[in-house]
Amino acid sequence: MTTHTKRGRRGLWLVLLIGSAWAGAANAESEEGGAAGGVKYVTLQPAFVTNYGVTKTGRMMYLKADVTLKVSNPEAEAAVKYHNPALRNALVLLFSRQDDAVVSSSDGREQLRRQALTELRAILDAEENPNAIDDLVFSNFVVQH
Repeated sequence: MTTHTKRGRRGLWLVLLIGSAWAGAANAESEEGGAAGGVKYVTLQPAFVTNYGVTKTGRMMYLKADVTLKVSNPEAEAAVKYHNPALRNALVLLFSRQDDAVVSSSDGREQLRRQALTELRAILDAEENPNAIDDLVFSNFVVQH
C-alpha cells in the first residue's frame, strides 16, 4: 500500500468515527427532548370495527373508527399503552350502544368523541394516572348502513 492510500483510509476512519459520535450525540439530545415533555399521539391499534344496530330491513349497521389519544408526557403514554385492553373494551361497548342518528351526524360524532374521552379518562384516573389523556381524536370514522 502506498502512503497516500494509508492516509486516505485513516481519514475515512476519522470521518466515520466523528460522524458516528455526532449522530449518537444528536440522538441522545432528541431522546432527552422527547422525555422532557411535548405532545405525543398514541393510536389505539387496530381500528375499532363494531356493529351498533339493525336497519329496518334487518341488516346490521357497522362503524369503523380509528382512535388516537393525545398525551403530554411519557408516563401518560406508558399508562395508555399498559391499560390498552381496558380502554379498548370501554370504547367497543360505547360504540356498540350508539344510535344511528348519533354516528351519522357531525354533532353526534362530536358528542361521542367527548363521551369517549370522559370514559377513557375515568379508567386511567381510577387505575393510576389522573389527567393522562389530554384529548381524543377520530382520525377516521366510517359508518355502514
